[in-house]
Amino acid sequence: MKMRILIIGFVVFVIWSLFSVWLYVDKIKTAMNKPVAVQPNPETLTNVADSLMQLYALMPKDLMIYFDFDKAIFKGDPQTDNSIAEMKKWIEKYPDYKIHVVGNTDFIGTPEYNLDLGLKRAQIIQKYLETQGIGSDKIIASSRGEEKPIADLVTSDGRAKNRRTELTLK
Repeated sequence: MKMRILIIGFVVFVIWSLFSVWLYVDKIKTAMNKPVAVQPNPETLTNVADSLMQLYALMPKDLMIYFDFDKAIFKGDPQTDNSIAEMKKWIEKYPDYKIHVVGNTDFIGTPEYNLDLGLKRAQIIQKYLETQGIGSDKIIASSRGEEKPIADLVTSDGRAKNRRTELTLK
């Protein structure tokens, strides 16, 4: 009986040893030799994100130019000219950027009329930007008409805020 236990123990030991060698050679060693995707350094990603945030922080802010009711007349002022000069410097430094000029109106009038009035407002600002030395190829003018109000439509102050042209660097 003792001999039988020893033989069974020896056979189990040999089988376990062969299984362990096979596992190491075939599975573990093969897995260790596979190419591993290198993860980018989180500090590098953070630095890139930080530099982009710094770049956007330096970028000139959007400019809003307001209009009188049913008018597309604009006369420059020093504050607007300073903002436009900053945008011009930015475009000169980063030539891939363009100024998007989008005309908006209040809701009074037909949608077609308001779309046309918004476009006239955008085009008058586009012409003004060109007189300030910004090339026409760097300006994109469009109209939203009454589609995107930023203030209420009931009060006269709210409607006045909606009669605007937005200048955005993109």
